[in-house]
Amino acid sequence: IGANSVIGERVTIGRHCNIGNQVSISHAMIGDRVELLHGVRIGQDGFGFAMGPKGHMKVPQLGRVIIQDDVSIGANSCVDRGAGPDTVIGEGCKIDNLVQIGHNVRLGRHVVVAGMTGIAGSAKLEDFVAIGGHAGVAGHITLGAGTQLAAFSALMHETKPRQRMAGIPAMDARKFFKLQAMIGKFVSGDKNDN
Repeated sequence: IGANSVIGERVTIGRHCNIGNQVSISHAMIGDRVELLHGVRIGQDGFGFAMGPKGHMKVPQLGRVIIQDDVSIGANSCVDRGAGPDTVIGEGCKIDNLVQIGHNVRLGRHVVVAGMTGIAGSAKLEDFVAIGGHAGVAGHITLGAGTQLAAFSALMHETKPRQRMAGIPAMDARKFFKLQAMIGKFVSGDKNDN
């Protein structure tokens, strides 16, 4: 356990874990061989608010974060506790630096998430999903097993297993790259006409 890390009451941590400096953990159950790099935040309240007559009211976050075995979470990433159901990070997941995982999210086994990505609350990523850097995943959707989402994409709808998605909004990757090629030809054609 690194310097200045804080582990809250009722947190359980498995065997052979490595917790970096300045890590905070609350409301969590952590499996074996888990690595949390410097500055990771686990188990803080999720972004839960409801509109009331006088403005936004805080919705209590009562769930936990469950991190299964052989997970790695990169520096300064945040995993919010569930609002009611738990937030779950599946076995063997690899999460890069500066990733935000919202409340009630469920990552299946061996999911890979590259840096600067945000996964909104209640999204479900099935086994072996891969997310490129600086991508966004909308809440309350399911990404089928083996889905691949390209970097700088924004996914707002569910995917079938093994789909490859790219773009904003994300679409089938082949279609996206064809559209990009068409735009490139169109733009270069305009320049040649002048």
